[in-house]
Amino acid sequence: MSFSWICPLCHGALSPKPHMVHCASCDRGYPLVAEMPDFRMAEAAWIDFGRDRDRAHQIDEIVRTKGLEAAIFDVFRTSRGFSERKSRFRAAQVRVGADKYDRQLDDWLSIIRAEPVIEIGIGPGQLAVALARRGHVPHGIDVSMEWLAVAKHSVRAQGIEPVFAGATAENLPVRDGSVLSFVSLDVIEHVGDQGRYLSEMTRVLKPGGQFALVTPNRYSLSPEPHVGVWGVGYLPRALQGRWVRFRAGVSYDYNRLLSVWEMRRLFRDNGGLVPQIAFPPIADAEIALFPPGKARMARLYNRLAGTVVFRALAPVGGAYYRVTGRKPAACDRTGTAARHPAAPR
Repeated sequence: MSFSWICPLCHGALSPKPHMVHCASCDRGYPLVAEMPDFRMAEAAWIDFGRDRDRAHQIDEIVRTKGLEAAIFDVFRTSRGFSERKSRFRAAQVRVGADKYDRQLDDWLSIIRAEPVIEIGIGPGQLAVALARRGHVPHGIDVSMEWLAVAKHSVRAQGIEPVFAGATAENLPVRDGSVLSFVSLDVIEHVGDQGRYLSEMTRVLKPGGQFALVTPNRYSLSPEPHVGVWGVGYLPRALQGRWVRFRAGVSYDYNRLLSVWEMRRLFRDNGGLVPQIAFPPIADAEIALFPPGKARMARLYNRLAGTVVFRALAPVGGAYYRVTGRKPAACDRTGTAARHPAAPR
């Protein structure tokens, strides 16, 4: 499969230079960070780009001296500021993530066998590892070069060299209509401009290409998964950050969970693709890491998930949902179905 990054600013071709890639069209250079191009521009994001570049180099060194597991733990402990106990729990979640996605590749993620495929929001690389186990070369971007460094080493451990780059979901360094499979898991809720994210997804998909997203439900009956606070999604947007700050003492910036209805409206207004939405059960591999009380609640949730009543009430109580679909075969670059010109009279 032939794949190459392009300039996210002008969509020009790139050429390699010492320690960077260069766009001749707009004369812009993008540095290599931990061996990967960094296409992030001066955009609002939840992450400090300068510190993140330093951390990516540090992760490379930790992997070399202490191993991959120590590097994953260090991201949670140092960059996220989690306690040692929580850092070990989150690192364990990362370790089992590849097995979870390996099973899903035979289920709802089977669409990504259609290459070329790009993953938006690679994170620590669980899906990338699952793909590499099957002989695929993972391609994708993340706003965090630190996580990309972890993902790079995780994929290399499978004997595969990945094609990764730092970039934002609103400005993808990917050619129009060049991607057959677009996968983005637990990302849209953190994107600064969610409409632009969907427009970019539509732009890079080939006609007939498929997409697969996962996101927590705004109207979940469980605590908000990023801050552990109950009832956040049921509040007006203007009050959510204040409530989280009051209850948990943390910021709620760059967390914007979407309801099913908000998701459908975003799709309609930003490319016109039609999403198919489903509320799946919680994976057994994740439940195995929960404390006993939470695990019991999750198993009860899974028993209810197959019932008719649950399917009717899921939009106002379900924990998370999947969004899938296909770009129509006849589309313009924005995703709108092409209209045939009227016959001359």
